[in-house]
Amino acid sequence: MQKRNLTKEKIIEVAFSLADEIGLNQVTFQKIAEKLGIKYPSLYNHFANMDNLRKEMTVYLLNRLNLKLMQTLIGKSGEDAIRKFAYVYRDFAFENRTGYWLFMNIPSTADEELTRLAKDTTAIIHQILVHYIKDETIIVHKSRALRSLLHGFVSSHSLGYFQGAVDVNDSFKLMIDDFITSLSK
Repeated sequence: MQKRNLTKEKIIEVAFSLADEIGLNQVTFQKIAEKLGIKYPSLYNHFANMDNLRKEMTVYLLNRLNLKLMQTLIGKSGEDAIRKFAYVYRDFAFENRTGYWLFMNIPSTADEELTRLAKDTTAIIHQILVHYIKDETIIVHKSRALRSLLHGFVSSHSLGYFQGAVDVNDSFKLMIDDFITSLSK
């Protein structure tokens, strides 16, 4: 790869791909450079160190998630919006397993940009819930409940806990149905 074609985005995408292959903790600048066909010191022109790269990978992922959520939710409200949000969040987490685990392991308070992006995701949820709830405190509680449900489901499923004869998609649908029902109480 010629140096002029090397971008942060390309490096991040290769880092995610490599992490999917060998595991996030095994990714190094040397391995990324090998994949890109460059010398690893070139990566320091874009990232200070691996921690900085991981933070930027998280920013990249959250930007993609928020964009996908916003695009999917245009014109949606109420029950339809909650369902769309839940399914997009779940599917995004499954499609980006390495990135999702990275996102869940870097505290959003560790960086201003991550804090802003996490607040953007929360704002999307709040916009959905305001259809049902007017009290801001209850919206916060229900937002936390929805995120916890989704994260718990994604985590448990990813770790292989949902085995057996009952269809996992039916379980997910029932969980979201129960959450929606809780909003009208």
